[in-house]
Amino acid sequence: MPPLLAGYLQKLDNPQFMGLFLALLGALLTITFFGSALAPYLTAVVLAYLLEGMVRPLERLRMPRILAVLLVFSLFILLGIAFFFSLVPALAQELSRVSTEIPRITETLKALLHQITLSASGFIDTPFAESMLLGLVEKSQGWAAESISMLLKGGLPGLVSMLVYLLLVPFLIFFFMKDKTELLRAFSRYLPRERTLLVKVLREVNAGVGGYIRGKFWEMLLLGSASYLGFVLIGFQYAFLVAVLTGLSVLIPFLGLAVVTIPVIVLGILQWGITWEATHPLVIYGILQLVDGNLVAPMILGETVHVHPTTIMLAVLLFGSLWGVAGVFFAVPLAVLVISVLEVTVANDAQAPDA
Repeated sequence: MPPLLAGYLQKLDNPQFMGLFLALLGALLTITFFGSALAPYLTAVVLAYLLEGMVRPLERLRMPRILAVLLVFSLFILLGIAFFFSLVPALAQELSRVSTEIPRITETLKALLHQITLSASGFIDTPFAESMLLGLVEKSQGWAAESISMLLKGGLPGLVSMLVYLLLVPFLIFFFMKDKTELLRAFSRYLPRERTLLVKVLREVNAGVGGYIRGKFWEMLLLGSASYLGFVLIGFQYAFLVAVLTGLSVLIPFLGLAVVTIPVIVLGILQWGITWEATHPLVIYGILQLVDGNLVAPMILGETVHVHPTTIMLAVLLFGSLWGVAGVFFAVPLAVLVISVLEVTVANDAQAPDA
């Protein structure tokens, strides 16, 4: 038997390792088989976890927890109301306008591609390249039209789902925050008695993943707001939509930056044509990304996450294939979880002989 396999089989005799393994396996199976049904519950857990980062500083100032929870929760509700009654209608209006412009976008891109292929006629097979690129543009047009239509016309199922989230999620968030201690105590009864290793993993994950999620939240707000101001200053008609996409791009490592570049270029050309003015949104987008990557993100995230870029890309591909868009958004926290489990397990093995 290979030594590596033998080493992991030997761990099965360790009750702490088995407790950690069973806890993680139970969580994985629950999300895999019941993730859709539990989506509002899991959403409330994540949001309550984020808001807890605002409650703790108030508790350090000796404010009673119930008052701190009420204050933070009230602020969350006010921001939620502002979001749904001002930002969501504005975003829907922008998407509706873009959907009506899709035929003109397609014609503009076709003209641009025709010019590009003509200028490169001495290096490539012009008819083949043009037909391939035009086919890609037409497929992209169909995908974009279907995506926007799905967002704008969710129908009755979408309305019911939204109502469930609007009513159930705030209710759950409040009680998760208010009764945090009692819920954790009740949940711990179902965990294995030997859970020292599990507690170590949870501490590592809380330090890494918690800081990462909260940091990304503030980075998203700052980058989105700065993008909106920059686009408004140059008179970009699609400032709000592209600013929202720019803010969301920070949640998808590396790929988000590249994907959002496409609508920045296309919508700039749509507004100004093939002119130098059309590059202004791209210039602003590039400057903001440089500032974010070299100044804002390191300052906000600090030393919370130590994951190599190749590992991040592997996590995006792996978890994206497993859980779709949700897996892509949570790829880095999940990668941190896996790395924390491995590091704590190895550290526990290294300390075992001295015990």
